[in-house]
Amino acid sequence: MCGGGGGSSNEDAKKDAEKRHQENLALQKEQMEEQKGQFELSRQDKQARYRDQKATAQAAPPPPPEETAGVAAPALDSKRWAKGGGKKQFTNTPDKAPAPTKSSAHDAKSLYIPT
Repeated sequence: MCGGGGGSSNEDAKKDAEKRHQENLALQKEQMEEQKGQFELSRQDKQARYRDQKATAQAAPPPPPEETAGVAAPALDSKRWAKGGGKKQFTNTPDKAPAPTKSSAHDAKSLYIPT
């Protein structure tokens, strides 16, 4: 006997696959549009930054300092590198060594009785 009338399941599967394909295409198109929008925003931001940097580079230099400004202070403080400075300057000196504490683990060892 032939099992007649059972051929429609293959067509349903094809229709479902085509529907999923169309949904995937629509999703990809939406994602591409979103990426394009993000690219445009990024491009506009980079162009604005480029214009700002170019204007800064082409701007006139700042005026020289006034005659009454005096001399600039040294970059390094000579006292800091004098004898006794350096690493010792930044470490804490302990007031006294901490007293050893009696451990309760020592007492527990004497109570251990092997079985």
